[in-house]
Amino acid sequence: MENLITTAMYARSTFNIIPLIFFCFIPVWKDAKRPHARLAAKTAAAFALMEIVMFLIYFLLPPVIADSVNEFLCIVVFFHLYQKEFALKRSHLWFIFMTACLLGGFTYLFYHLVSIFFHPTSTIDDPVYADVFLLGLAFESILVLSLALPARRYLGWLVHHFHEEKVWRTIWLIPMFFLMFSFIFIPFDNSVMFVGRFLEVYIITIFILFILILIIYGLFYKIAYSITENQNILQRAAQLEIQAQQYHRLQAYMQETTRLRHDFRHQLTVLAEMLKKQHYRELEDYLEQSIGSVTDMPLKYCSSPAVNAILNHYVSLCREFCIDTRLNIRLKDDFSIEDMDFCVLLGNLLENAADACKALPEEKRRITLTAGQTSEHVIALHIANPYEEPLSIKGGKLLSSKHDGEGQGLKSVRLITEKYDGFLDIIHENHIFEVKVLLNF
Repeated sequence: MENLITTAMYARSTFNIIPLIFFCFIPVWKDAKRPHARLAAKTAAAFALMEIVMFLIYFLLPPVIADSVNEFLCIVVFFHLYQKEFALKRSHLWFIFMTACLLGGFTYLFYHLVSIFFHPTSTIDDPVYADVFLLGLAFESILVLSLALPARRYLGWLVHHFHEEKVWRTIWLIPMFFLMFSFIFIPFDNSVMFVGRFLEVYIITIFILFILILIIYGLFYKIAYSITENQNILQRAAQLEIQAQQYHRLQAYMQETTRLRHDFRHQLTVLAEMLKKQHYRELEDYLEQSIGSVTDMPLKYCSSPAVNAILNHYVSLCREFCIDTRLNIRLKDDFSIEDMDFCVLLGNLLENAADACKALPEEKRRITLTAGQTSEHVIALHIANPYEEPLSIKGGKLLSSKHDGEGQGLKSVRLITEKYDGFLDIIHENHIFEVKVLLNF
């Protein structure tokens, strides 16, 4: 019986996980794949099951080994469930998860600091004391609540707007490093801490460590925000340049129309004279020359000037390279996808298609683009073009023919699709490259 009570005292320390689970949910609450009530019930069931498993581990293994086994199981099991329940990239969720673990590390340091004062003769092998456990749980809860707003605002912004995958694959090492340090930086015997100035150094080090973490996270946010804003500025500049080109093209068309109207009476006189003299060959050449001198007017595909500009730009570009371009755009006036996102999506897809067609004989060059609303809040897009050169694929991703690594165009398309909780399907069969996109808004 006494053994069971001792095991329960060890196992109850796992209740410190509860505030950390809450912290993991704060930045990504809106990205849950299931209703919140169902998610909470599933989390409670998983925690109860893990508590039973941990009790058995503490019952069967020595406390020091059981601690390590339980920590490993908690990280593996709870992150597996975490990444399955939220519609975000695994690397982004892993950073949030490691940040929560880091808060748990600081709670662990605080627990041992309190234990030094309340139980100065205890060692690391002693069971969890009730008074120290409750104070540690209270500290962790206050810490999570005080960081809830910054986590939702800043950490939430990072995982939703900063898309440099190479950074996300390495940035988690920072909380991991401090987490490992927090587990190493604990006294095995509390009585040793009262020798010399060990206790003062211990307290100051914990405080400096906490401030250093806050500074690093603040710098990460500032740098990520600056990079993202610069990318947005470049995208806006590209759109403005395309719109300016369309404006000048429209202006040139209007000037050409004015000139043709002015010269129309003289042209009729010339045509009548040729017809009267039965100079049919000269008449045909004159008509072809007159028709060829008339420029095409930019078309209006939808209510968005930016989208019209990007479509007209690539239609004109394709015309220069003799690419047969067929567009079928059916969008309502009130579709609420941001112009920048939709223009980047269309621009990347059309640019990739045009580049592929340039390498083909003129008779094979063609692009078909269809975009429309399949329901009130869903836009479906399909683009197809032929290709000739073999595609380079690595790890299920298409590699760029212009540089090393994944093509940036399709990467941007994938990121925008994920932003709108959409669907992306890429098909390449029989030398036809197709991209299908669904966007929810």
